[in-house]
Amino acid sequence: MRQAQRGSISLFRVALFSAAFAAVAMAALFSMRYERNLFAEGWRKLSGAAGMSAVAGAAAPAPGAGVLRKCVLNGKTVFSDVACAADDPRSTLVKVQRTRGIEAPKAPPAPPADASPATLREKMLEKASR
Repeated sequence: MRQAQRGSISLFRVALFSAAFAAVAMAALFSMRYERNLFAEGWRKLSGAAGMSAVAGAAAPAPGAGVLRKCVLNGKTVFSDVACAADDPRSTLVKVQRTRGIEAPKAPPAPPADASPATLREKMLEKASR
């Protein structure tokens, strides 16, 4: 005679929970790899919030053009001075550090011309006197 399983957790419930946990973990790894936040995108779709009003191709220049901002357009992180609106709460201001790039190495200083002996004889005498 078979005994009934004791406890409230069945094998089927454990399998469903494991599958759901694996799906969430895979979505998190996908979000990290492709620099997208699938959870925020899904929440926006579920909550019915309007998507980003500015599209990269049809964006009007921002009033403070020349200021670099970071925002997310169509699921991609974008650094722009035009496409990222200043009134968008999700866009952030980026501080740009100006660099000089690669500088050419400096030439070594020239040896003093008056300290060296002029002729071979003077060189030999100086070498012998040391």
